Amino acid sequence: MKIKNIINGHSFYELFFNRSKCFLVLAMCVLLLGGITTLAMAQEDLDPVEEAGLGIASALLTLPYGPAKIIYAGLGGIVGSATWVLTGGNTETAQTVWEPSFYGDYVITPDHLIGKTPLRFYGVSPYEEDAYAE
Repeated sequence: MKIKNIINGHSFYELFFNRSKCFLVLAMCVLLLGGITTLAMAQEDLDPVEEAGLGIASALLTLPYGPAKIIYAGLGGIVGSATWVLTGGNTETAQTVWEPSFYGDYVITPDHLIGKTPLRFYGVSPYEEDAYAE
């Protein structure tokens, strides 16, 4: 006989995992905002503890960001392919959909958090990369 702690029709496990998800999202937001404060440290040398913290923060932030970018790229591939078919094989038009979705960063690195490199969800064509050079 299984014993469930029922609160408003939900089991203990459902409530625990829903709260865990909320906590995880809140933690990601705090880490992201904490990463913004590290912009001032971009010019300084980081000690090993700060480097480890940035590594952990970038890994945790990549957990939701990476899959979202992969899903976006997959949908961009589907929509770009449909664009190519509907335009009669016009590759230039399809590339306007493919390039922003396929290019870009799939992983958040410590350099993104300290501001050394920009984080690009929407990609830039390698042919237009010079237009965005800093």
